[in-house]
Amino acid sequence: MRPAVVLALVFLAAAPASAQELLDVDGVCAPELTENRRATLTHDGAVGLWFHADVARCMLGRLQALPLYAERVSLFEERLVLTNERQELTHRQIQAAQESEARAVGVLEASERRAREAQEELDAWYRHPALWFVVGAVVIGAVVALGVLVYSQVRIPL
Repeated sequence: MRPAVVLALVFLAAAPASAQELLDVDGVCAPELTENRRATLTHDGAVGLWFHADVARCMLGRLQALPLYAERVSLFEERLVLTNERQELTHRQIQAAQESEARAVGVLEASERRAREAQEELDAWYRHPALWFVVGAVVIGAVVALGVLVYSQVRIPL
């Protein structure tokens, strides 16, 4: 993370309540003064402008507050940049999660298909125990019949 970003986050997180309540720079300075707010003066041929002390104090306060407003705007800009970066990162994480989910669903479906094929292979007609029992019985019967036939054909003298 850039140092300016970290600094901006520190300022935003640790800003005191008084910094949040900046001087209001809208409206008229010292509105309670309705007369003699300012006047044009001439001194030794030079024209000048006179302000009432309250108006001058208000204007000075506004001038001093402007750098704070500029700093606040820059902090808000940094916050906006960070928010945009966070949103971009979140979108990338969502995209990665969706891709991961799609791969997992594909693997799960392939696994289920292989399990179904294995079960079908186990349930095949040529693997049925009754078939092999019958085949075994026929083979044993044939071997016994062949043995009896051979025994009856071959006579061994005693």
